[in-house]
Amino acid sequence: MKKDLDTLLKQALTPTKEPDSRLNQSILRQVKETETMDIKKVRRIPAAAIAAAIVLGAGSVTAYASWKYLAPDKVTEKFNDSKLTDAFLGKDAISIHEEQTIGKYRVTLIGIVSGKDISQYQQSSNGVVQTDRTYCVTAIEYADGTPMPDTMDDSYADLSFFVSPFIKGYDPAKYNTVTMRGGYSEFVQNGILYRLTECDNVEIFADQGLYLGVMDSTFYNVQAYHYDKATGEISRNEGYDGLNALFHLPIDVSKADPEAAANYLTSLEEPESEPEPEPEHTTLQDEMTDAAIQAWMDQLTPENIDEYASRVESSVQILTPDSDGYVSVEYEVEGRISGSGSILVSEYFKGKKPGMSDLFGCAYSENRLESLVIMTYTLNEDGTVTFAAYIPKEGTETQTDEFRLEQ
Repeated sequence: MKKDLDTLLKQALTPTKEPDSRLNQSILRQVKETETMDIKKVRRIPAAAIAAAIVLGAGSVTAYASWKYLAPDKVTEKFNDSKLTDAFLGKDAISIHEEQTIGKYRVTLIGIVSGKDISQYQQSSNGVVQTDRTYCVTAIEYADGTPMPDTMDDSYADLSFFVSPFIKGYDPAKYNTVTMRGGYSEFVQNGILYRLTECDNVEIFADQGLYLGVMDSTFYNVQAYHYDKATGEISRNEGYDGLNALFHLPIDVSKADPEAAANYLTSLEEPESEPEPEPEHTTLQDEMTDAAIQAWMDQLTPENIDEYASRVESSVQILTPDSDGYVSVEYEVEGRISGSGSILVSEYFKGKKPGMSDLFGCAYSENRLESLVIMTYTLNEDGTVTFAAYIPKEGTETQTDEFRLEQ
């Protein structure tokens, strides 16, 4: 009989129509100014009183939810983005407050807004400023009430979340916030992690169907969701051992623009050209360092990699392809880099012959070979794939420095 009061209130007070966002904010500000309502007392309302609570106006639901979670405009205020704050208070913003509890996490999709020039902080890609964007606010917390670590705590570094819109009909492994020029900002308040996620405007796909996925990984994990190529549907993998929340984004179909959507997809598939160097930010030495590292990578083959690099045994993993032919991996090379990703086996092993692929991934920081990590994949006889990270052997830095000076 003792049900969680949050759930009871949501069931009893769910409105059939969305109240005006500015009216909601006015109500919230009045409540905050009077400070006559104690949050703890609200949570202790006896079940018998819920029937009486049903007669409250629709605005009460938003007010209640906002007492527990920050409203989107309050989140953007934390980042000093007044334009985005106004956008979340505007008529185009969508208030959602949908909650999902999966495993040890509770995720709440609070709100979303899209538009042109609605943020005073704009990202650039390949030298082009991205002005038409989608922004969403989510709250992530432990389901048992344990506070999330503060951003200053050491344990905060152990948290990894990936929040991204998905498009029905398109493989989320290829079309997600990474490929859609996304980014995020986050903070922890009262034990709840608030994340503001941004990417290119997805409203143009509103007629096809849109989702928002939240998972506990650094990048997209192909094991977390199922993608049905026949129907285009994306669904949670119920057998996934981790967080894989999936929300439907209630974006008005009238916002769709099929022509813009087609052009956008084409732009994602075309390789981006390298931007012209900006003298005030890019030095000749930086360019030559990049070229030297690329030249060093170009000399590697499956046959000679052991001459130039050492395998990091702690990184070795045996991966099993999923139903779509992808393998995903999370790795860490102490003192250098950590990350995760996925590959399509058929692309890395064209003839599906056992052995190491000649396609190598790499990552490094500050254009230095000392931080370089090489990612390799080897196809085994039983169809599994062995992942292994390599690092350059001592002495290769000197060779690369000589190469740079010669240039």
